[in-house]
Amino acid sequence: MSPPIVIVGEGRVGLSLAADLSDASGSTITVVGRSPDRPSFLRDLLGVTYLLTRVPEASFCESLAQRIGAEGDPIVIFCVPDDDLAAVASEWSKSMDLTPSAVLHTSGVHSAQALAPWRERGVSVAAWHPLVAVAAPSRGAFRGVWFGVDGDEVAVRIGGELAERLGGRTHVVRPEGRSHYHAAGVFASNYLVACLRIAADALRRASEDAELEALLPLAESALRNLGELGLRDGTTGPVARGDVHTVAAHLEVLDPRRAALYRGLGLELLELTGDRLEPAVRDRLAAELDPTGLDQADRRPSDE
Repeated sequence: MSPPIVIVGEGRVGLSLAADLSDASGSTITVVGRSPDRPSFLRDLLGVTYLLTRVPEASFCESLAQRIGAEGDPIVIFCVPDDDLAAVASEWSKSMDLTPSAVLHTSGVHSAQALAPWRERGVSVAAWHPLVAVAAPSRGAFRGVWFGVDGDEVAVRIGGELAERLGGRTHVVRPEGRSHYHAAGVFASNYLVACLRIAADALRRASEDAELEALLPLAESALRNLGELGLRDGTTGPVARGDVHTVAAHLEVLDPRRAALYRGLGLELLELTGDRLEPAVRDRLAAELDPTGLDQADRRPSDE
C-alpha cells in the first residue's frame, strides 16, 4: 500500500498536485488549508479529504490520524508561498505529533534547508520543485514534469518515486545553485509571457483584428522546434538568417525600453546561431544589436 500523502496548502499548486497524485496511485490524499470552505475544485475529487487548520494542534492531529488509519507514516508536502515556507514548516514541526516518513516542499528558490526544523526532528527532508507553470487548479498539470530536488537521501528517493508515478522524473539541483535554477524557470515561463505581451502589443499596432491567440501557434511551433531540434538548430527568425535590415526596421519602431530588450535577446540569439552566418553579416548584426556602440542611425547598413 502506498503511504498516505498530506498536502499543506490549498492554492493552485497544492490542489493540482492533489488531483494528479490521487489519479496516479492508491494513496490516501489529504489537503490541509486555511479556507473555511472546501475548495470547489476538490468537489470532483471524491477520494481527497480537506481539513482546515492554521497550526496542527491536538484535535487536528487526531482527525488526521483517523483519516490515515493504519496506512503508515505520511509523506507531507508543503505547497505554500516562498516567503511563508520557513515559518509554516517550523510551526508544523513544533505542533504535529505524527512523524512523517518524509517532508517535501515545492518551492523553486528554497533548498531543503527551509525544512531544517523537520530535519532536526530526525525526519528526512527534500526540496521537490516542479518545473511547470500552474496558473489555475487543474488535472494533469504535473503529468510528465521534471522536478528539481535536493536534500536527504530518503526524501529525495521518495520524491523520485512520486515523480515517476506522475510520469515525470527528477534532476538534482545543487543547493547553492537554487537562485540560478529558479531564474531559469522564470526565463522559461514568466519572461516568455512578458515577451508575448510585447508581441501582442506590436501585433495590435499592425492589425485591428488580430490578438494574442494569433501568436500562440507561432509560440507553440517555436517550442516544438526546440524539443525536436535543440536550441541552435531549432532557432529561426531574422537574427538566425542574418537579416540585418529587418532587425534595423524592428528597432526603429520599438520604444527605447523594448528596443533595449530586443537588442539583449538578439545578442543571445546571435551568440547561439552566429556560426551559421558569413562573418561580415554576423559583424553587422552585432553592431546593430550592440547597445553600447555608436548611434544606431550611424551604423545601419545602407540600402544601396
